[in-house]
Amino acid sequence: ISHLENLGILRAENNKIRGSIPDEITMLENISEIWLQDNYITGEIPQNVGAMKNLENLKISGHRGLVGTLPPSLFELSNLEFLYLNGNSLIGSVSENIRQLTKLIDFRINDNSFNGTIPDAIQFCQELEILDFSHNDLSGTLPSGLFKLSTLQYFYLRANSFTGSISEDIGQLTKLIHLLVDENKFNGTIPNSIGLCQDLEKLHLQESGLHGTLPDGLYDLMNLQDLYLDRNDFSGTISERIGDMTGLLDLRLYENRFSGALPSTPGFCEDLEILLIENTNITGTLPQEVCALTAKNLFSIEYAALRADCYSGDVNVAPFIECDCCDTCCDHVTHECHKIIT
Repeated sequence: ISHLENLGILRAENNKIRGSIPDEITMLENISEIWLQDNYITGEIPQNVGAMKNLENLKISGHRGLVGTLPPSLFELSNLEFLYLNGNSLIGSVSENIRQLTKLIDFRINDNSFNGTIPDAIQFCQELEILDFSHNDLSGTLPSGLFKLSTLQYFYLRANSFTGSISEDIGQLTKLIHLLVDENKFNGTIPNSIGLCQDLEKLHLQESGLHGTLPDGLYDLMNLQDLYLDRNDFSGTISERIGDMTGLLDLRLYENRFSGALPSTPGFCEDLEILLIENTNITGTLPQEVCALTAKNLFSIEYAALRADCYSGDVNVAPFIECDCCDTCCDHVTHECHKIIT
């Protein structure tokens, strides 16, 4: 392969290629794109990968046999725009030398075994639009440099061990479309500045250690489609302003400490398909405006779409919620749920 000195693009994705990546590949000085994803590659990334100075697109994902750490020379690929290393078995940390990849647009290392923290030097990757560090062993707090990535649109940190709070500086990421940071060990509250991220369509914060009441800014997200807040320690009431979020398709509030009655305004969310509010302290009667959605949307999917604490296994204890339209009713005490047959 080293004799193909004029080769500009190598595409061999979705084949049955086995074995390691030959060191000779690094002699291809004119190559700009390498696509090797979804094969059966083993071994390590060549240590001299940085010799391919014209490389703009490097995709080596989907190889559980690809092991080892990121070679230091990888961070010398100053023309790199797309770096896909997801779905491998890579270990180690992300170097502060990430600062040298200033043209990077799309960086994916999800589904590996990376550890350590996110380097603050990530702030120098000012062209980043997609950043996916999900499903690793990363930890520590989120560096301030993350919130300086003003072009970021898709931001995924799911299933790691990040701690600390989510900074109010999140409001600087005004181009965000997806923010999925669930299944971490954060503390603190949802920052009010989240309302400045007006393009957000998906906000996944479930099982992330957050608490407190929902900030007013959250209800400013008119384009939000998915709001997952389940399995945290949120409290307080659900504001009537939730009806302002008319783009909502999927609202999950279960397993929190919300209280009071559910307002009727979710009924204004005419496209709502999933509403899960069981195992909270929400009480009262489910509003008819919400029930009116069931005929249109909420029963149109295969799994439970409208779930609430509308069942009691104790004849002497009334259910938390009265509901004539839920497709699944749960017991607030035992968490036992029953599908309603209609």
